[in-house]
Amino acid sequence: MSPRIRSAFAFCTAAALAAGLAVLPAGAAAADDSPGAEAHEAAAPTAENVRRFLDERVPELLREHQVPGAAVAVVADGEQVHAGGYGEADVAEGTPVDPEATSFPMASVSKSFTATAVLQLVDEGRLDLDADVNTYLPEDARLPDTYPGKPVTLHHLLTHTAGFEDSVEGMAAPSAEGLLPLAEYAARYQPARVYPPGRFIAYSNYGTTLAGLVVQEVSGTPFNDYLDRHVFGPLGMARSGFADPDEAGRRFTLPTLYADSPETTAAPMYVNQGPAGEGWATAADMSRFMLALLNGGELDGERVLSPESAEAMLAHQADLHPELTGAGYGTWDRFWNGPRVVGHSGDLDGAHSEYALVPELDLGVYVVVNGDGVAENPLKDARARIVDAVLTEFAGTTGAPVVEPAADVDLDRYAGTYTTTRTSRSEPSAAMVVMDQMSVAVTGDGRLRTTNAIFGEQYWTPVGDGVFRSEQGERLAFAEHGGEVAGLGLDSIPSQDYERRAWYEAPTPHFAAAGIALVVMLTALAWPLTALVRRLRGRTRPTPAAARAATLAAGLAVLVVFGFAGYLVYLLSSGYAFTWAMFTGSPMLTVPMAVAAVIAVPVLVGVAAAWIRGWWTLAGRVHFTLVAAALTVVVNVAGAYGLLWTPPV
Repeated sequence: MSPRIRSAFAFCTAAALAAGLAVLPAGAAAADDSPGAEAHEAAAPTAENVRRFLDERVPELLREHQVPGAAVAVVADGEQVHAGGYGEADVAEGTPVDPEATSFPMASVSKSFTATAVLQLVDEGRLDLDADVNTYLPEDARLPDTYPGKPVTLHHLLTHTAGFEDSVEGMAAPSAEGLLPLAEYAARYQPARVYPPGRFIAYSNYGTTLAGLVVQEVSGTPFNDYLDRHVFGPLGMARSGFADPDEAGRRFTLPTLYADSPETTAAPMYVNQGPAGEGWATAADMSRFMLALLNGGELDGERVLSPESAEAMLAHQADLHPELTGAGYGTWDRFWNGPRVVGHSGDLDGAHSEYALVPELDLGVYVVVNGDGVAENPLKDARARIVDAVLTEFAGTTGAPVVEPAADVDLDRYAGTYTTTRTSRSEPSAAMVVMDQMSVAVTGDGRLRTTNAIFGEQYWTPVGDGVFRSEQGERLAFAEHGGEVAGLGLDSIPSQDYERRAWYEAPTPHFAAAGIALVVMLTALAWPLTALVRRLRGRTRPTPAAARAATLAAGLAVLVVFGFAGYLVYLLSSGYAFTWAMFTGSPMLTVPMAVAAVIAVPVLVGVAAAWIRGWWTLAGRVHFTLVAAALTVVVNVAGAYGLLWTPPV
């Protein structure tokens, strides 16, 4: 998931936290956005055809999405047939995009190069994809034996099935000087293992970073240098490499990155997870990488992978259900009604990239843009739509298949709430799960209806054992563990699954309870008003000092909680401030609720004392008890979603 999509999640989540309600916005995925929903015969990918098509279509999409520039490369039949620059690399200077010279951030496309490095060492017999990864790691970065007898392997790391919680704390630094050495980052910010390896797909930047550390440890060469010597150099990718933004600026010609309009620049991101997203490349250089993968790991007489490893990289290696799209090694299947498409996309603030290969047609396309732009559907931005357009025109589509419903399917067993597997269990980003849950319900016409913040409402017809299909051809499938439905997956998002939750584990009732609790806490504002009215009317009554202290503690807790909610809203109204606070592990996201938790202790003691000693009227005691209970609910919800600081163990 891109930072832009995560920021949308974050904004809605904070609004939900402030209001106490998990409100899902209208779905973004429209039926006509489905790739290849209508049949289209492929055109021949000749240089002239590709150039003519892209020269017309790309500028249209850049204007529509308000993106300044793009670089596009297309390969077919063993050669580059087109590399074009469109729009501007720098708006203020009027610098055009040069597909041969402008080195864009690859973002998560970098993961494919990390996988290439791992597979090279497998080819040399220095790594085993199925060995315990701890065999190759320095001692302080080794993984705990959370699931005895089920170690994490390189296969798991390269397919995002290691079972890590999602972790963003420490992901970025404010400058190049603040970046950590790879081994130190891996040891200091190790996420918890929350699933047995292989059970679910859960996209993990940390997992790929750990794979990069293995390359560094086993080769004895710094990771970035290894890629230069063994991948970029042999492939002739002279204007590509792994580097932080400052070093990249010294080595390459970089574009300016823009946010949602060509008038707003995006700040560079200094990431500690270098192997997961610190690559840079020109479009022409990416042509060479695609050609090597399509040619069995060899280009111009230089072999970077054995034919077996190149095939394994593009093959289907992991999934939730065999009917679904899934993961290769450093690649993903791409949902397409047509020939099989495999590749990877990447997203950073102001930069979005994707390469897509069609092995059976010996066809590949790479697209990168230098602006977030605007899009009604965040999953169909300018970059994605250019890739879709090229695939439709030159790979063709079969159209959505006719859906034949299966008979005698027990639909009720699939109904319930499912939450993304790509979530934290311990950081403030855990609250984002409220915006990425899937509600599954049975309709009256023998179908399932899913509801999600991004995809909106979708309808699914049963077509097989645990498999459903939409009218647009996409598949939804369920997995079972121990005879019970445990999760679901979708063709359109192979990079994460959804885990089934009992109703009391689901985010919606949690945040609904927090919302009610916040309303109750708000009534505590009546206390000083009531006291003032009594004083003005001369009706004050003596109150024990302990009772006054309990009231003050409760009032202070209310101020802290609402102050924190206001702070969250402020952060999210300031662009990427909330995302940045999560990346850097800002204590302001966790300490306020820890303070509220400490204050809650004397408040709860005050509840007991109020009833034992008969403080206030009966109505006053009931009200104070309700406020204390509400405070307890809010603190517990904050703790469950990573918003409560706890001392390190």
